[in-house]
Amino acid sequence: MAEPGNAAAPRKGLRRSRRSRRRRTAGEQGHPPGILVVCSLVAGTQMTWGLVVPVLPVYADELGAGPGALGLVVAAFGLGRLIIDIPAGALAQRVDQTRMLLWAVVVVAVCTLASAVVDSVPALVSVRFLLGLAGGVAITTGQSLLTGSDPARLGRTMGALQAYQLAGGAVGPALGGALVGIDARLPFVAGALVLGVLVVVGLRLRHLPPVAAPVTTAIGPGSPPARLFTSGLVAVCLVGFTVFFVRFGGQQFLFPVLAYEEAGLSPAQLGGAIAATTVLGLLLVRSAGSLTDHWGRRPMVVASTTVLGLTTLGFLGAGNAPVFLGALVLSGIATAFTGPPTGAFLADSVPPGRRGVAVGVYRTCGDAATLLGPLLLGALAGAGASGAAVLLLAAAAFAAAGLFALLTRPRPDTAPPPAERDAEVQTTGARAAPAPPT
Repeated sequence: MAEPGNAAAPRKGLRRSRRSRRRRTAGEQGHPPGILVVCSLVAGTQMTWGLVVPVLPVYADELGAGPGALGLVVAAFGLGRLIIDIPAGALAQRVDQTRMLLWAVVVVAVCTLASAVVDSVPALVSVRFLLGLAGGVAITTGQSLLTGSDPARLGRTMGALQAYQLAGGAVGPALGGALVGIDARLPFVAGALVLGVLVVVGLRLRHLPPVAAPVTTAIGPGSPPARLFTSGLVAVCLVGFTVFFVRFGGQQFLFPVLAYEEAGLSPAQLGGAIAATTVLGLLLVRSAGSLTDHWGRRPMVVASTTVLGLTTLGFLGAGNAPVFLGALVLSGIATAFTGPPTGAFLADSVPPGRRGVAVGVYRTCGDAATLLGPLLLGALAGAGASGAAVLLLAAAAFAAAGLFALLTRPRPDTAPPPAERDAEVQTTGARAAPAPPT
């Protein structure tokens, strides 16, 4: 018979056990703190890019810059990103990626602050070029770092990264627009301060659980070569180019033009629709990550890219405002759904030791689309062929989905993808030894 004084002990132990199980469940459902810190650093960098959207025209005017000079300021940033992506990915494979990410964000903060003190257009162009270089390093390193996370949760990890990027992309223009009315230089100062705080938080990465498992490569007789340009990498880069082409050429250039010239929307109505699209994307991107882990990377890439093409066709009815708004929201959601599966498939398509360069190649393709998209679609729209521009966007999405499916079709003589091999090792602790010859 238990003593009366100890009657509460089993109940206390049971409560502690239940609390422990709840904490473990929460940890399994959420993301490790290290992953969230990396996502925050990437989102902060993304925020500074959007920060200048409402600021640069005002600031450039104060410096006496015309439209041509303003275009040069914008192009300098894009050029910096374009030329640094692959070198940054290659360097990330050879150094401490966490330290590299933190230093890149520090340089982004310094360049953002320097933008507030320049006194000439050439100086602003130079600073924006350096900002593009540092920002390209930060985004490439951050994504490369996350590709080494748990393969079974890689879709959700990529979903978290995209959610943070969407949030940063939404906060940036809002913050810049709110502060530019006070002083055109104030948004740059605010952006640098935000990044400084994130860097201080990022220094805790040394004391948090690891973001990625250490990469180990076993090279021996009969080991397959660590090839970089696999058919999977080529396929996912085609999809990445197309998504960036639709996002920057369509959603950030052509669709606003159609909104004003054909749908007859006001800036407030367009802004509200874009804000609603961003919110829906944030709400649904986690589901996109979960579906990627559940259904597989390849089916989700094909499905989301195909849906992106279908929703883009809706802009052929841009003369009807409700149809245009519906197409805008649906295409934005489809774009958000392409992020997690393409990011996860990218990690699966190359050996772990080559993921840094693979991310650099992928982002280079995307950045090339950000430069080509507005130029090509702008030429079509300027010639009065807006319908042809919409068809080009939809055709690009359908072609990317078809080529991706063709290039990544399963072959019976191929080995399982890296994610499946990693999962097998994690489950069994070691690969099964081959059967002896008979």
